[in-house]
Amino acid sequence: MKAAVFEKIGVLTIKEVPKPRLIKDDDVIIEIELCSICGTDVHIMNDPPGYIATPGTILGHEIVGKIVEKGSKVITVDVGDRVVLNPNNYCGTCAYCKSNLPNFCENIEAMGIDVDGGFAEYVRTSEKVVYKISPKLPAEIAAFAEPLACLINGFQKIKVQPGDSITIVGAGTIGLMFIQMAKAAGAYPVIVSEPSARRREFALNSGADYVINPKEVDISAFVKEKTGIGSKYVIDVVGNQIMECVKCTRKGGSVLLFGVNVKAVPSVVQSQITQSEISILGTWLANATFPKAAEVLESGVLDLKKLVTNTFSLDHVHEGIELLRQGVGVEVLINPKL
Repeated sequence: MKAAVFEKIGVLTIKEVPKPRLIKDDDVIIEIELCSICGTDVHIMNDPPGYIATPGTILGHEIVGKIVEKGSKVITVDVGDRVVLNPNNYCGTCAYCKSNLPNFCENIEAMGIDVDGGFAEYVRTSEKVVYKISPKLPAEIAAFAEPLACLINGFQKIKVQPGDSITIVGAGTIGLMFIQMAKAAGAYPVIVSEPSARRREFALNSGADYVINPKEVDISAFVKEKTGIGSKYVIDVVGNQIMECVKCTRKGGSVLLFGVNVKAVPSVVQSQITQSEISILGTWLANATFPKAAEVLESGVLDLKKLVTNTFSLDHVHEGIELLRQGVGVEVLINPKL
């Protein structure tokens, strides 16, 4: 089959590789409909990389597809089922898994990073990380399941109520989904900071009440002007904006750190956090949120179709990654059948 293989830093090669086969009794083989490009894929391909992947691994992890083979002990899904999948296969036996925190699994296998992923025609994974999704749901919407499941894990931590003010730093796919989730929960005002003009347009179209360019406007001053005291919740989708977020947060508010940039080591003025009793919350991957993500997608409460900007074949995956890197693309999909 054709696949996009991460060879070494900055090198992603499209080539023929063996089709995956069943190895364990609980394995399933999935024929991929679509796999979207994640910001993590962009970080992996940067030189130097902002996220480390294993050389020789097929990238991609935001997948929707159909089960075409299953192991002898697979009982919850069947051949022909349409599924989305949690790309982080957990062991189920470590201390964190036994504490119902599989997103912190000590033996986790991250698809598209540690093991082969979805920029291919087929992928192998475990029954325990696949979830049925309606065959009626358009593939380009179902492909949002993985990032949405991660988002819901974070969104549950801040418990947004109608009238709560929210500031979102970064308007890529995750930031735009946060906007829609916040508005669906009744938040006001929803303020967004984003340097890309194209993504600022998407933020407004996704329901943001105010959108600013942080290169031209002091975000904390703007937030305080619009809210009086600062936002109740501030979300860093970028991965290096903790202090900017703290400055935007009202006393007693919360900062949710969603974005990941392993190279970023920002300075933190701890006294500002202490004296304002600001809660700093981290959120990592999905945790029991895939069923909820599937329900949200099937409900149609979010208008995600408008976020899809490009669909490419595997041969053009580099072009898709570059569009995301430039801030031009938003939700960029890879269709291995093209």
